[in-house]
Amino acid sequence: LNIIPDFTDSEGKSPTKLTVGLVGYPNVGKSSTINSLLGAKKVSVSSTPGKTKHFQTIHLSPDLLLCDCPGLVFPQFATTKAELVCDGVLPIDQMREYRGPVGLVTQRISRPVLEATYGLTLRRRGEEEGGDGSDAVLAEDLLVAYASMSQRLEFT
Repeated sequence: LNIIPDFTDSEGKSPTKLTVGLVGYPNVGKSSTINSLLGAKKVSVSSTPGKTKHFQTIHLSPDLLLCDCPGLVFPQFATTKAELVCDGVLPIDQMREYRGPVGLVTQRISRPVLEATYGLTLRRRGEEEGGDGSDAVLAEDLLVAYASMSQRLEFT
């Protein structure tokens, strides 16, 4: 291989095969990239993070070996599970606690956009109810409005 001519292993031998590893966050297209390079579906892909469970090796040519790695999560970049869910790193279908991620959604997306997107009228809380007098939406209010609209929550 003349791609990296000065590279040698621990015994001073030049490699006979170049190994390239695809490493990164979950669900960013590592497996899809390999399938594109191969021109066929050789490794499974999914829209849900965490499909690749084990290190996989694929021979692209006699001189080139590709390594498909499971997605890595770097904890210093996201401090909470809620952030990891909202950023698409953790699968949403495994989420058990909703207020944290929904709270992040209400912080990141304005009331008018939430109401228009989901066809909701969101409760406005006065200061006596825990509101701050702003246009802010609380996670609980978005969850209750959405559940009521989709008839998953009944008030008695």
